[in-house]
Amino acid sequence: MAENKKQEQKVEKTDNKEKVEKITKEEAEHIESVFFEDDEEIMLRDGKTYKLHPCTLKDARRLMKLLRTVQIEAIILNFLPEDDGGTGAEEDLFDILLLAFKNYPHVDKEYIDNYVDLDTARKIIEIMIGLNGIKKSLTT
Repeated sequence: MAENKKQEQKVEKTDNKEKVEKITKEEAEHIESVFFEDDEEIMLRDGKTYKLHPCTLKDARRLMKLLRTVQIEAIILNFLPEDDGGTGAEEDLFDILLLAFKNYPHVDKEYIDNYVDLDTARKIIEIMIGLNGIKKSLTT
């Protein structure tokens, strides 16, 4: 009788192994990121996809201050001097974009200047606002 019980347990274990669905590492990361909502992806003009992560507390405080100085809806206005109707916030714009790519050492100001267009810059800022739970009302 004990032998029958052992055989039944072996059959149950085999059945359970067959029921377990194997997933790839990428699928596991995607599931985790969806569950925790901890990163977003963006493709730059270099054709590469980058994962943007929420800021540390220190960087989030800095991000909030920078967001108050830049024009998000019309990125081009950040490049114009205040005298010409712009915000004169070009450096602040680059600082925000650099915060987004903090985990990518090769992404510096020159890299962003070469591989981020105006629309992508706006999307990156919107992603940073969403990832960090910053209300848009604080940024305008």
